[in-house]
Amino acid sequence: MPTQLEYGEVTALDHKTCRLRVRLADRDGLQTYWLNVPQRNTQGTKRRPLMPELGEQVAVLLDAEGVDGIYLGGLYSTDEPPPVVDADKDYVRFSDGTVSTYDRAAGVMTLDCVGALVVKCGRNITVESGEAVVVKAPSVTLEIAQVTLNGDLQMEGNLSVGGNVDVKGTVMDVGGNSNHHDH
Repeated sequence: MPTQLEYGEVTALDHKTCRLRVRLADRDGLQTYWLNVPQRNTQGTKRRPLMPELGEQVAVLLDAEGVDGIYLGGLYSTDEPPPVVDADKDYVRFSDGTVSTYDRAAGVMTLDCVGALVVKCGRNITVESGEAVVVKAPSVTLEIAQVTLNGDLQMEGNLSVGGNVDVKGTVMDVGGNSNHHDH
């Protein structure tokens, strides 16, 4: 069965079956049958990336009648150019404004999430950095049964403790008073 490369606009989406329909401008607006959207993994490892969007310009490989075939991918144009033209950047901008970028030349990965970010792990999580780690937030709540700190703790601001304080060693204030002096 002969096939041909065609271009058109996405007119319908079926997210359950990962299929779409395309209107073909070069065929007087003829609409294709439901075309499969190829996936990278569909067996033990399963992956389901976002589907193309309605109105997106796409390439399809179709039969001679121009109605049955397969979706190949979206296309940039002069009206809708690529968001980044840097050869060293992998870039994803979601329709809600969230952006994920990896710059391999700089070795920097950035996730700019407009909503919440949830990280779940069934085992250990290790964060390692060759330089300082900075966390900026209006507040932080740790729901942890025990915290072990190996190293020095420097703190600016007040300390409020809702339980006992057990100290092994000397407690000194800036005036040189220790926890061992008499009143």
